[in-house]
Amino acid sequence: MVEGENILRRYFVMNGFDGALTAFGIILGTWIAQNYSDPKTLIFAGIGASFAMGVSGFTIAYLTEKAERVREIKELEEQMVADLNDTAITKASFWTSLVVSFVDGLSPFLFSLAAMIPFFFVYIGLPMLTAYIISTVIVTVEVIVLGLFLGAVSKENKIMYALKILPAALLVAGLTYLLELISRIGGG
Repeated sequence: MVEGENILRRYFVMNGFDGALTAFGIILGTWIAQNYSDPKTLIFAGIGASFAMGVSGFTIAYLTEKAERVREIKELEEQMVADLNDTAITKASFWTSLVVSFVDGLSPFLFSLAAMIPFFFVYIGLPMLTAYIISTVIVTVEVIVLGLFLGAVSKENKIMYALKILPAALLVAGLTYLLELISRIGGG
């Protein structure tokens, strides 16, 4: 089970990070493009990306984990000269693949969706600019928490891990801003 826990932890962090930064790119892209009078487009784009990451993560993780586990069982069958169908090993293999797939699909979906929540409050009076600011803070907190978590996992300095992971969010911000500058130069 230790191997399964390690895999779950890795998938949770990697894909949670993907979800947070994908949402951040969508949020910054609309903010910088100054297309923020109505949150509907941003919400649908964000939720659509969240669904896409979730379905993609679940599907490919399941198929990948299943393929790896089938290979391991076949190798074990060859070594044992035995058929392992309908054994505790094959059942554990199935459930491990399924649980890993759920974590792989759910983590980017949840991290991305959390970043979109402030935009729902625009419909009950929250100013759009405030929603952008809150959403940016949410993504920043998500990224820092993931860095702290990695520091705890590695049993090293948590703050240093948080500081190591934060530049990726800053890179997304910089590249998104650069894209806007390029579109202005190109006449867009």
